[in-house]
Parts: sequence; structure tokens; C-alpha cells
Amino acid sequence: MAGGRIIRPAERGMTLMEMLIVLAIIGVAAGAVSLGIGAATRAPSAEAEAHRLATRLQAAADDAMLGDRMIAFTARDHGYGFATFDGGAWVPRTDDATGFHTLPGGMVIRLSARPPIILGVDGSGQPLTATIESGDQHWVVRYDGMTATATQVPAT
Repeated sequence: MAGGRIIRPAERGMTLMEMLIVLAIIGVAAGAVSLGIGAATRAPSAEAEAHRLATRLQAAADDAMLGDRMIAFTARDHGYGFATFDGGAWVPRTDDATGFHTLPGGMVIRLSARPPIILGVDGSGQPLTATIESGDQHWVVRYDGMTATATQVPAT
């Protein structure tokens, strides 16, 4: 009895199980909202593509040095990839890190040298400057034979 009134078991409040169910529903709803927001902000951008190219160039150059094999940067319309020298021919790579990557629609890549661009096994690869453009976004990826970096070109 509380204050002269009898409290029945159904009036005591929420049980632990009911509380856990409410928390699970809130967690699922919050997860759905955050995934929806993430998908909206993952639109293709020249910045993301430039960083992807720099990372892939660096990975391929490291693979060439550590694996003691010749790897080349290759490019076709609207994309790029890497190839390994196997005997007398260049064989396109198909793994996730160095396989062919198609640029999102509307993006253009301009290269300072004509492919194939050899990534040296001893760190003396052929230098490369690649410009990725999308609308008014311009990003430059520079590979000096050892490392690759991406920088934004200031708007004029």
C-alpha cells in the first residue's frame, strides 16, 4: 500500500524486458537514420577519387618494391588500373587494391605521361601527375617514384 492505495503488479512500471525492447527499437531506428545520412553524404567527389588514386598508386608501388616485380599504372577512358609484367606482356591486375577502377560519371582524369607508367621495383618509378576533374573541383595526384600525394588545386 502506498498512501492508502493498493498498487497492483501491472501498475508498478516497466519491466526490465520492456525496457530492453524499447532500447532495441531506439537503437535500430538510430542505426537506420545514421546509415541514411551516410549514404546521402557519400556522393562521388573529385577529392575522394584523388585520395583513392593516391592510395592505390602507393599500394602498387609498395607491391612492386616488396614483390620485386614490375608493375605499371594503366589508364583507359573513364578509369585506371594496374598491370604486372609477366614474361613478355602486361597482364591487368584483378585484385581489389589494384584492379581496374571506373571513375564515377562526369569525372575526367588527365595524365602528365602516357601509360603504361612503370612503378619501379627499386623506388625509381617514372614520375606521374594526374589531375582529376569534376565540375569545378580539381585535384592533383603526384607520384614522384616513391610516394603519392593528393592536393586540391585552388579555384581561380
